[in-house]
Amino acid sequence: MTSGSGVEAGRPRRWPLAAPALAAAILAIPCLGWGYFWDDYFFLTRAQRGLAAALEYVKGAAFYRPLTQGLYFMPFAHGGGSGALAAHALNLAVLAASAWLLAVVVARRAGTRAGLLAGLFFSGVAPAPSLVGWASGAQDLLAILFFLAALALHDSGRTAWAVLAMAAALLSKEAIGVAMPVLILWDAIVGRKPARVLAPFAAFGGLALLWSALHPGIRLLVTGRLEHDPRSYVGFQNATMVALEARRYLLALVNVPVTGARTPCPADLAPYGVAAWVVGVVALRLARQRASEAATAESASASGTLTIPRALLLGALIAIPALLLPSLVIRRWAAYFICIPALGLSIALGVALARAPVAIASAGLAVFLALGLWSRGVEDPSGALLTERSFITGERATRDIERRFRYLYPTLPRGSHVLVSVAASGMAGIHGTLHDGQAIRVWYNDPAIRVLDPEERLGGAPHEILLRITERRDLVAIDPDTPSFHSTGAPPDVAEVRMVIGTYARGVAATGEPIRALRILDRLARTEPEALPRSYDLRLAAMILLAQHDESGAERVLAAAPPWPRDVALDATARVLAQPTRWAALDSCAYRAFGTSPRDPDALRYWMAIFYGSGYLKQARATALRLHEVAPGDPESAAVLKKLARLGT
Repeated sequence: MTSGSGVEAGRPRRWPLAAPALAAAILAIPCLGWGYFWDDYFFLTRAQRGLAAALEYVKGAAFYRPLTQGLYFMPFAHGGGSGALAAHALNLAVLAASAWLLAVVVARRAGTRAGLLAGLFFSGVAPAPSLVGWASGAQDLLAILFFLAALALHDSGRTAWAVLAMAAALLSKEAIGVAMPVLILWDAIVGRKPARVLAPFAAFGGLALLWSALHPGIRLLVTGRLEHDPRSYVGFQNATMVALEARRYLLALVNVPVTGARTPCPADLAPYGVAAWVVGVVALRLARQRASEAATAESASASGTLTIPRALLLGALIAIPALLLPSLVIRRWAAYFICIPALGLSIALGVALARAPVAIASAGLAVFLALGLWSRGVEDPSGALLTERSFITGERATRDIERRFRYLYPTLPRGSHVLVSVAASGMAGIHGTLHDGQAIRVWYNDPAIRVLDPEERLGGAPHEILLRITERRDLVAIDPDTPSFHSTGAPPDVAEVRMVIGTYARGVAATGEPIRALRILDRLARTEPEALPRSYDLRLAAMILLAQHDESGAERVLAAAPPWPRDVALDATARVLAQPTRWAALDSCAYRAFGTSPRDPDALRYWMAIFYGSGYLKQARATALRLHEVAPGDPESAAVLKKLARLGT
């Protein structure tokens, strides 16, 4: 083909193909200002401990992603909250590069307009911007980018480099492995003659086998040791749930809101959608291709051309397995899981619309972008659906807590121990952010800070803080010895605060300060007007005395404790056993102090059900073993022990 206005399959026009990257950036702008939240802190605080900690496999985890859960976070580990903007900018660059690279790969085999449209449709996928605003979204974004790099390298004959790029994709996120057949069958799919199959099969198949054999999380999943863990969202689902979630993913893939017509449309995002559409339309007009040029591209059978049937096949090979995988093994529906299958849909749509008039292609793009903006309004307060709105909830909650923390404590002495009790926070995930993620270490750039539950108190801290975070996200600073407290917002529920102080007193006793603990509990009891809470405080004091073998002192305290119903005693015992201190002998005194028995089969069944259902697996196992001893042949304890054995607990 002559130069000038002609377009070959292998030599696409370059400038229009930058439009998908620009459109992706425009749509993601509203997410750039988010801070860190959720998993971000877990990876950041691991990176604070050094490269070895960042790269290590977390025992029992379903995933091992050293590139995106380890190396990626190293540059941001000591930057505090200000590093979030840099992380989001990096994610934006990765998303933009992916949209551009997809356009380039498709343009090589189907012409400029096909590549341009494929990239634009991928840019318009509803959950993609949220991956920019969530630093941990780099896992999906880098997996996609490395896969597309592998595809581009393999297409140009550099298969050895493509294998390395695909290895990087797998080490970014395991789910990208479902796209491996596309690399193996690429030549056959695009119609290249002769088609290479055996060499790619050996190269990419060998990579898949090696990765599967070495990946510890895959072994756990295959052996079923993840499947019945109440705390894990990874495990095979039943057929009903698979069908339900696959249907939801299919709707999300085409940008249809999964919550239907009741979904609110975020009007504030409309200008970004319009701007992205304008960029796409301008690029389409720049990339107009005459019918004769398309025919010439079709005739390039020697190098391979991505015709509409081949594009549909390619799209299906990517999209269908990538849709089925989360439906089968992920127990929480997350909108961003459709970003990988969206590669397949985008290719199919791009090639299918490449020959349509610009007006029709522009209208199709407008509909897709409009649906995408609408889908970004999907919200589910129950937490069953994880969407961009869920991310916003978690990010805002984390920002609120950090702001109030800094208000109470502008600085913290190095190595402070922060004992935090958190009220239920739902999708905000405050407890996990503070305790699992150790977020305060990032806020104050101090890896030596320890965030603990009050009952897990450690002795000898250079500085110690006791806090309660309420359901309204107010921080309540507590002085347990007075006792007194002050809140960053509305006055808290005094009963909540007193419960935290009682739990803290157990932690104090367990770390070698029983006299102080008894003094705290005595003050609580003397100032409590209600009989049942006062009885609880006194019985906690009796536990400490019993652990110290002060039988007479314990009897005097128990005699002063108001009686309480059996159900209250059972729940109080469960609370103590579910929140053990560092002194097992102290916790074991709860039975006698609360008037329950460790050899009561009915009580043991009740506690076992609570512990297993709430994910307290060690307590569930201990209770099941005791029930099995007290009531040999008990079917409920046998069933729980069997499930726990499969988990290796």
